[in-house]
Amino acid sequence: MIINFELPPIQKDFTEDDIRGMDLRRRQLRTEWSKTLYPPEKPDENWRLILPFPNTYENAFESMCDVRSHPYHAKGDRLIIFLNGTEGDQEAPAEVTQWVDTVGNPVAMKDFLAISFALDYDREGGDPSRPQTEIGALRAQAKPYGVKTATMQTIAAADKLVDRCVEFLGAMTCYKSANCIVAMPPSDPSKQYNLPKYLAKRISEATGLENLTEHLHTIEPRNSIKGVAVSSKLDTLLGTIAVAKDVFKGKRVILVDDLYQSGTSMNYCGLLLLRSGARKLFGLACEKTCRNDDNVGGRI
Repeated sequence: MIINFELPPIQKDFTEDDIRGMDLRRRQLRTEWSKTLYPPEKPDENWRLILPFPNTYENAFESMCDVRSHPYHAKGDRLIIFLNGTEGDQEAPAEVTQWVDTVGNPVAMKDFLAISFALDYDREGGDPSRPQTEIGALRAQAKPYGVKTATMQTIAAADKLVDRCVEFLGAMTCYKSANCIVAMPPSDPSKQYNLPKYLAKRISEATGLENLTEHLHTIEPRNSIKGVAVSSKLDTLLGTIAVAKDVFKGKRVILVDDLYQSGTSMNYCGLLLLRSGARKLFGLACEKTCRNDDNVGGRI
């Protein structure tokens, strides 16, 4: 009898209806969830790690920490990870403390990809009233709206974003099993300069990941979904993106974009990749907007 054992991160199946009903959440532990580790309350209890939600965090922990543990999905969508064998310990395992420090800087997404992070928010702590982050400023410089061709300043900012992405992938070892990278396809493929494609190409060169961007492409130009209500975003995307047959079978794909807003586009492309045979999906965005709905309805 052959037992297939899947190593983390685990990619779960999802559907178009799942995307339509997605309740996107995001957290940056460093700024929005400062207390994560809880010591034993009784002599026979273990240290606990309490996180905002299971999505992304559970897979990241299982992929990066080689410690005895037991995950538990608690009320309120909380993820509690019991650190087995830590009864009576004065401090949490050093590996877990280091993990919290590492994953505390990027923004984790509660979506349907196995792993889904953005390097940072557009504004500090995801608060639209606070100053712009370094990543937010670089992204604005690297993708000036209405500009079809790149300037020296545009490319310089894009190269700095590439450096940040490569540094991120080096630290976040939950991405290490990925074996290819793909840029999110643009709404208007006629533009000469496309930031996600530039990022994917340069990250591929720096890491050795196979760049398969040309095999996920826009087949029909579409209007921006920025001003479309969340409930209608997916319908705007349907039928506008195609995946080359058999290219992604068994692949573990990093899907890269410069901006993560509602998550509809990235999760829809992820669904297309899974349907084409991809095995696992790793989302990597440079910037997460402060809002999840592109200012439609004002929900944060």
